[in-house]
Amino acid sequence: MLNGKHFLIGGTLVFMHGCQLWPSDDVQDLPPTAAIPASSEPGYVQLRIWTGISGSDVADLTSIEAYPNNPNSVEEITSLVNEGARGTNYGSLVKGYIEAPSSGEYTFHLAGDDETQLWLSSDESSGNIQQIASVPNYSQPQVFDKYASQTSGVQTLEGGQRYYFEIRHKQGNGGNHFAVAWEGPGLSQQIIGSEYLYSEGQSSNYDDQSAAESYSLGYRVGYFDAEQGLAFAPDFPPMDSDLDGIYDNWETVNGLDPSNSDDAASDPDGDFLTAADEFLIGTSENNADTDGDGIPDGQEFAYNLDPRDGTDAARDADDDGYSNLEEYQAGTDPNSSDEVPEEDVPDTGTGATVAGFVGQYFDGTDFDTFVSYRTDGVVDFDWGSSAPISGAPSDQFSVRWVGQFTAPHGSGSRDYEFITNTNDGVRLYLDGELVIDDWSEHPTTEFSYSRSLAAGETVPITMEYFEGSGSAEAHFTIMDQADNSEVDVLGTVITAEPGSASTLDSDEDDIPDAWEIAYGLAPFRDDATSVSNDSGVTNLQAYESGLDPYTLESTSGDTGGDEGETTEPEPPVTDVTGEVTLSWTAPSTRLDGSSIDLSEIDHYLINYGQSSGNLDQSVEVSSADTSYTFDGLDSGTWYFTVQTVDSDGLTSPESDEVSQTVE
Repeated sequence: MLNGKHFLIGGTLVFMHGCQLWPSDDVQDLPPTAAIPASSEPGYVQLRIWTGISGSDVADLTSIEAYPNNPNSVEEITSLVNEGARGTNYGSLVKGYIEAPSSGEYTFHLAGDDETQLWLSSDESSGNIQQIASVPNYSQPQVFDKYASQTSGVQTLEGGQRYYFEIRHKQGNGGNHFAVAWEGPGLSQQIIGSEYLYSEGQSSNYDDQSAAESYSLGYRVGYFDAEQGLAFAPDFPPMDSDLDGIYDNWETVNGLDPSNSDDAASDPDGDFLTAADEFLIGTSENNADTDGDGIPDGQEFAYNLDPRDGTDAARDADDDGYSNLEEYQAGTDPNSSDEVPEEDVPDTGTGATVAGFVGQYFDGTDFDTFVSYRTDGVVDFDWGSSAPISGAPSDQFSVRWVGQFTAPHGSGSRDYEFITNTNDGVRLYLDGELVIDDWSEHPTTEFSYSRSLAAGETVPITMEYFEGSGSAEAHFTIMDQADNSEVDVLGTVITAEPGSASTLDSDEDDIPDAWEIAYGLAPFRDDATSVSNDSGVTNLQAYESGLDPYTLESTSGDTGGDEGETTEPEPPVTDVTGEVTLSWTAPSTRLDGSSIDLSEIDHYLINYGQSSGNLDQSVEVSSADTSYTFDGLDSGTWYFTVQTVDSDGLTSPESDEVSQTVE
């Protein structure tokens, strides 16, 4: 398949593959990057402002594509005060350094309208910032005692040491302002002024690079900008706000955070290459197989193959009669003729997995009636008073998330902290052991449990949650206690693909994990003899008879799964072999500019036909998928559009129509 045509509408980017080369259109230009001084300068910090953003929550600002590096305007301020008078529906960000005049204990005070947050690092690194104070709604100007959260805990600072900080502020309607004061050794409570402030400076990561390394970096950045249709930026070094060695625009396009240096070590696509690796190599951060040749990028790099060249899969690097792809599939080394694939190696059927957690959603607070499953990836939800998934109620529901975590460290043992934060009840099981148990209605509350794991050790994780009434919120994180860093869940947790042919049976109850997940059973707990219906049919009997364990309806031809997911019809029998693959990225915003979470997407709708403007056929695609292949279409020209359908049934406008000719 050859690269095809891009177009953007309603937040959905569609990419066509076909049997011919399509001309490539430029993607929408990114806004210009904010100018940062070449070096940190005393006496001021920059105030970045984004206009035309509705809402009064900081999340309404941080969720937009232009945040944090592409504001509408940048101003210099000499004290940590925004007097307001800037209108409505804007967001602002202050980034820079505070220098303590002397060593001792300091307390910070924050005021703002609307939501305002103060973040402070333990040193000069932006990667170590933590939120220390907040205004959850609004306060009057420089009134610091409306909420307890406006005052930080005691911060121990060293005199003469600079500390990185951020003020994140969102204004909806009404008053608008923020202010930060502090008090400490020899200082009464006062607004932080210019004598303690230093601006953010450009990255100095490249000072020690050789001429060849600098040339290589400049070439990569220039090639990337040209590939994305961005204007050439002659400045060197390139923008790198978090000093992680990765170009800011590359991070933005690949869904990373240019202000968070921790994501340089992340691996969202699970190809065993970190983001920093992928930037240097030139591979995609969100596609485990950049060149589409069947060999993951990390494997190609390890085997000295080119992860950007799809033709090397068919070559035979060691001249042993087997292609590089055949050797990868067999687990042999394509560079050693001493290792060759065994003939007729049986398929164990256990390899079908998805990255991250799969959630099983139920009506009732004790897993009473199974509604559906969904590939959630990470557990990070704040549903408010909304239903978590189509078909489930907004109150009185429960969810079970399942996945298998593999400790990512390389040697020895290491302690990991497993953290839940929910409103309401929660239970957490590690390898079948109940380690967190608070099955009660309660406000948003954090619980944690630590366990030492050997390098590469795998433990099944089950997180159970219920919502009684009111607000609904569920979050789960894993922390590496060796360096207090958050573990990348998508790179360390996998789950058997629901409804697949995988025969993996973790709990050894004679029911495969993939089937149990698809039909609302617990894959890590022996529930074969349990009964989930009113007729006395056990779960094992239901599985063996091809029946849904809850409804006892036939499961023939059904995956039991994700709402909106349908069994694909058999293609017509024709003599043509042409195929068309449609793929896209999930939208991050609605047409009105407000954000949309992946959890709010119910499914995608592909409309197609052989008459432009009259697409009389359609197919639904699960929200977990962002591609679909049509195979065996009649010869002629076919036309396609894509729509997004959210969990409330709202449907986006159709994307621009694209066409493909099948020979």
